[in-house]
Amino acid sequence: MHVQDLIRLNNEKRDQLNQENLKYYLEMLSYIRLNAKKSEQQTEEVLLELLDHLILSQQEGKHAKDIFGEDLKSYCDEVINEIPAEKKKESVLFITFVTLNLLGTLAMVIGIIGFILSSFFHIGPDSLTFPLGSALAIILIDLFLLYILIQIVFKWLKGSSFKTKKANKWLDFFQIWLLYMIFIGTTMAVFLIMPEFGAAIKIPYWLVAGIGFILFLAAKALKRFQRMASIA
Repeated sequence: MHVQDLIRLNNEKRDQLNQENLKYYLEMLSYIRLNAKKSEQQTEEVLLELLDHLILSQQEGKHAKDIFGEDLKSYCDEVINEIPAEKKKESVLFITFVTLNLLGTLAMVIGIIGFILSSFFHIGPDSLTFPLGSALAIILIDLFLLYILIQIVFKWLKGSSFKTKKANKWLDFFQIWLLYMIFIGTTMAVFLIMPEFGAAIKIPYWLVAGIGFILFLAAKALKRFQRMASIA
């Protein structure tokens, strides 16, 4: 069964839990899923096994704490340690998917906006000109910054798990907002201060949008291939 099918089945089966057990299980689910270095397939299989076990125990009148114990974090850490690490092939495919998806979306947005402004409002040139070396350097740095952002968010979410004190939603929102603003500001700063080097490339905006669309389709095809490979 593919990861997405496991997640869908998990979502459906959770309706069988009462409110108290559901709250307990969702904390476990969120904490365990935040371990990106573990096999996603194995993680979802383990989560489904835990859910099935909890549903059966609930039918016998038991509470989640009777099964998993009072120290939920320690129990989840033990479960995580038993899950194998993600295969290098899967990690490479995921990184490639994220890169293609990001570059494709960015190229489509730049291409469409540039084409509309130049063709219908006669604002700016009808093509995008950029130094190849600088563009590649900016892309690599931005991808590295995105990786750091994801790691920080995951670590923050894990740190906020299993807290008995009710979290301040406005404070959490402000922290996440500030983190994203720092990320956006840093990426913009990289774009502005990066010196120009490499051969100058000139591409019409309609072609930029077309390349972006092709990259976006390639990302979707890669995701489909990954899914079929996992089923085989």
